[in-house]
Amino acid sequence: MGLRINNNIAALNASRQLRVSNGALSQSLERLSTGLRINSGKDDPAGLIISEQLRAQIAGLKQAVVNAQDAINLVGTAEGSLAEVSNLLLSIRRIAIDSANTGAIDQDQLDANQSEIDSAVLSINRIANTTQYAGKKLLNGTAGFELENISNGVSDVKVDRAVFGNAETLNVKYKINQPAQFAEVSAIIPGGLLAANSIVQFTGPNGGQQISFGANSTIDEIIETVQSLKGNTSVTARKGTNPDEVIFVSTDVGSDQRIVLKDIDGDGSLFANGGPAILVGNGVDLEGTVNGVLASGFRNTLTVAGPQFSGTLTFEYKSIVDSAIGATVTSDIAAETIPSGVLDPADSDGSFDIVTEGLVFQLGAFTDPIFQDTVGIGDVNAFNLGVKQGRLSSIIAGGENNVSRNPEQATKIIDGAINDIAKLRAKLGSIQKNTFETTISSLEVSIENLVASESRIRDLDFAEETVNFTRNQILVQAGTSIAAQANAATQSVLQLLQ
Repeated sequence: MGLRINNNIAALNASRQLRVSNGALSQSLERLSTGLRINSGKDDPAGLIISEQLRAQIAGLKQAVVNAQDAINLVGTAEGSLAEVSNLLLSIRRIAIDSANTGAIDQDQLDANQSEIDSAVLSINRIANTTQYAGKKLLNGTAGFELENISNGVSDVKVDRAVFGNAETLNVKYKINQPAQFAEVSAIIPGGLLAANSIVQFTGPNGGQQISFGANSTIDEIIETVQSLKGNTSVTARKGTNPDEVIFVSTDVGSDQRIVLKDIDGDGSLFANGGPAILVGNGVDLEGTVNGVLASGFRNTLTVAGPQFSGTLTFEYKSIVDSAIGATVTSDIAAETIPSGVLDPADSDGSFDIVTEGLVFQLGAFTDPIFQDTVGIGDVNAFNLGVKQGRLSSIIAGGENNVSRNPEQATKIIDGAINDIAKLRAKLGSIQKNTFETTISSLEVSIENLVASESRIRDLDFAEETVNFTRNQILVQAGTSIAAQANAATQSVLQLLQ
């Protein structure tokens, strides 16, 4: 091998290898000092993209946990105020019961009771108008859902969740596939007289009951007996189009309604000319869809949990007035409104608009509607409590249902208000337990797994990198030594020139 001095190839090679070893050593030092395997895009371009996406999702999930915790605090604030409203209502009910004891109290005591009720109702209104969280009023109706353009036949809509997305108004459409029906039994009695002792059994809101009829009972007597028990039973009766026909109808619709007319003499027939020994009629639940989602029907309600709308729709009954009950029946019973066995509206389609979306909570890492939930809290002012029985505001002094004038109705209104508050508290408790708390648990598990995934991509394995660092240190030291020797090798040319 010849000796050359213009180009020291060995030194160039050693220098190049030394630069590589120095670069690797610098990278190891950077990784060991930061604890990260990826410190810049050049370290792992694909890994950097994935880890940044995971970091963004993790940050969103952590904030969603905070949001859910804030939501729990908000619901807790509302629920605490509602608990106090409930306590006030219980106190009002005690006073109303005391006011009904007119045989033992005088007018001064009634006035004192009324004054205490007025004060409690004012306190309820004050709580409704002042309860707030972070400046947002919670119980005065501004945190609730506002509905417009409700189709005829819908008597009530309870909104649990409404996701608007980018729309200003959420249009909810429903379609009735099967109208709810009353339980009904029709019996044509030859000559209008029962030939045998019989009973009509029925099941409804008041449980299982029955009414007995003796042999030779006329249709008019049967109807009068049934109608005289109105309010205490789950069945009504009216004449049919045939003069000898009597129709028994349940007072409510739904599959839990059942009517049975049967012979109790044991001769195997209800009528003198033979015929069946038993007649049975069953009610039918409402069936339908809401926004294309199959709803759960019970009696005259549709309940649905869909991606945009969750809630319950209640439909009105269609009724008829039967004025042909019979001459022996008193006039007030003759004008009784009897269920016809179908539901209004006649059209099977309808809709309504939700124009305010209540309280919207962001419970996910992305802002798509699917990661949001809404809560609506209605107005709990006295005017909006106990509405089905009257209004709680009507029991104050001067009201049509104050305890001096009508303690019985006042008690019913108070019971309705107590039930309204209890349902709202139960709804908020259910949302807190089944939505917010479970969301936090789910998000925390997701965060744990995503952090583990991001760590495997981006974090440094110190054991492995320490081995690399030690090797690179040795390579740098060896490369430095070899570069020095390669530079010294050309000096041997001087010996040839001597």
